[in-house]
Amino acid sequence: MKKTLIFAALGALLFLPAFSRGLDVQMRLSSGLWRMDLAEVNTALADWNEGMKRTADVDPGMEFVSGTGGQLHLGVDFEAELVLSFSRWIKLGLSAGFAQSSLDEEATLITIDQGGILYEYARPTKVSAFPVMASGYFNLPLTRKLNVYLRAGAGWVQARYVSREAQKKGTETRFAYPVYDNTQAGRLTYLGGLGLSYSFDQSLGFFIEAAAKFARVDGFSGENKPGEKGILYFYEEDAAQSGVWESKMHVLPEAPTGQNIRNVHEAVVDFGGYSIKIGVLLKL
Repeated sequence: MKKTLIFAALGALLFLPAFSRGLDVQMRLSSGLWRMDLAEVNTALADWNEGMKRTADVDPGMEFVSGTGGQLHLGVDFEAELVLSFSRWIKLGLSAGFAQSSLDEEATLITIDQGGILYEYARPTKVSAFPVMASGYFNLPLTRKLNVYLRAGAGWVQARYVSREAQKKGTETRFAYPVYDNTQAGRLTYLGGLGLSYSFDQSLGFFIEAAAKFARVDGFSGENKPGEKGILYFYEEDAAQSGVWESKMHVLPEAPTGQNIRNVHEAVVDFGGYSIKIGVLLKL
């Protein structure tokens, strides 16, 4: 059902102009930055980083050398939208987009000395979102070419979360990945925005837009390194060696239990935040 809705919306982007004769139809193409919340994702990243340091501190055979970890916030944001103008003040649009934020091995690298041998550990993580939106615009003309507009939209976002734990000797060139989680889920999404547009002529213009976005996605399902299918859980585990409760996000066939486990729930990847984009307006 979810994929059907997405393909139906993408099909409408292709065929809508054929059903809009007599209306002013524009294509909006834009790109920019999307600042996402991603609270639980970043908590798991920070606790993994801190857990590695604490383990090295308490183990006499290990010594922490370097590494600061990383956090996911900023992502790239692309959108293509067909907009129908029913008047100079009211417009309706249908869009498909893509947003992604990622940290690679270098951005999460930690180096630890174990018995005189350097080992490197990393936690590459990537989140991506594919929103399909229907939007309404209220346009306020300032001059014949310059306009301010309000935008409100709702739709569906298909999201993906991929995380790995990497390790290798400092002298090796390739990482091994003993831990791997690959998941996806979909939820409703909403946005509210404010923009400024300028038309050079009847066929070409540009705009800049700031928007607040709401897309709190849970219910992720997928597969882990051993090939087990399950749910992406967020939980805290008492790491006896480091003496702290460490937040984790992993795909498990069943919810984790035990005296050393607490705060178990389905993980949330919160894409909510705000974006700033610039784009071009093309009349079709």
